[in-house]
Amino acid sequence: MDCSVLPPELTATPQPLVGIYGLDTAKNTVHKSIWDAFNSNRKNDRLQLQFKLIPANYDFPVSKPKRQSYEWYHPKGILKRNWILKHLHILPAVVVTFHSIELSDPGWSEKQLQCTSAIQSLRNSLQGRLTRLAIVLIQTGSGSRAAGDELVSSERISNLAAACDVSPKMIFVLNHSDHLMGHILRLESAFLDVAQSYYTQIIKQIKMHRDQLSATHQVLKIRHQFKLGFMSEMLHDFTTALKYYTQAYVTLEDIRVVDTNCTEIKTVAGFLNYKRSRLMFKMNVPRDAITQFNSHIELYKGKTGSRELLFEHYGWLCVQYSSFGDLFCDAIKGGLPALQTQHPGIYYYRAAEFTAKRKEACNMLNPMALLSHHQ
Repeated sequence: MDCSVLPPELTATPQPLVGIYGLDTAKNTVHKSIWDAFNSNRKNDRLQLQFKLIPANYDFPVSKPKRQSYEWYHPKGILKRNWILKHLHILPAVVVTFHSIELSDPGWSEKQLQCTSAIQSLRNSLQGRLTRLAIVLIQTGSGSRAAGDELVSSERISNLAAACDVSPKMIFVLNHSDHLMGHILRLESAFLDVAQSYYTQIIKQIKMHRDQLSATHQVLKIRHQFKLGFMSEMLHDFTTALKYYTQAYVTLEDIRVVDTNCTEIKTVAGFLNYKRSRLMFKMNVPRDAITQFNSHIELYKGKTGSRELLFEHYGWLCVQYSSFGDLFCDAIKGGLPALQTQHPGIYYYRAAEFTAKRKEACNMLNPMALLSHHQ
């Protein structure tokens, strides 16, 4: 872990990931218009979702077998390096498979088989993951409906649901018409509900594993509390997310800091401080954010580690101040009034001071570099 920078996945706003499967955007204009409607112009008035095109040969992350006991398990680190990235960009909460199948198609039986095969292929690829599967039937026919069509459509959807082993509620009909955007927005709302049920299930799973831990599993407790905080952010439950991140931070304080773990503990503390500060600003309690930030600095500013790591410590302090300044700045842009005694400039100034100190410490560590610099 590099303690002198915050990874972009940590500073990103967690948004439920929806996988879109079966759209040939390169060759099919109808498919491209559907994808563009989902993916383009995602402004603040749209639901907080992100969409990802899933190709036919997509490799979903392999699901590792869950441990029955953590008694003899010693984790390699506090947080898993790629866990956030996986849930932000790689493993969707729901995969929606699109099919250009008219409900009035005379060759419905054959089309149903194709759809069933696609769903089964996705299930096999997911290897027991909790990712939800949904089906969208694209309708482009503009002819008048005959009497009894609604009954036939309902029956076909019911049969398709049974064949694919999904709930009929997970099958949606998309009419590709002049009112496409209205249909897309309704689908987005439905997908968000499905995604939230997935993240709720993941939270239950994490809690089940957390409840197996004993008092000696401090590192794993921090990891699980962080995961619970992140998943609560996915649900936009910011109060609960803050609670879990705070629990993780407090548990981290109980770990004795020595030279060998100093960098990792400060890095994780910085991650948790950033998450807590951001949520406090979002929840419009800036004084709490400032108070906890000052406590955070007070707690860790003296934990420099070995002399050789002093320049890294100053780099870490620089990032703490500059990232808090960024959060403060964003809050002001969002309407928070700045005061003479408290404003982002204070934190940017301190960040600049520690940048200079880092440079000094680096030069002291390598006097030959300083000598060559002056020659």
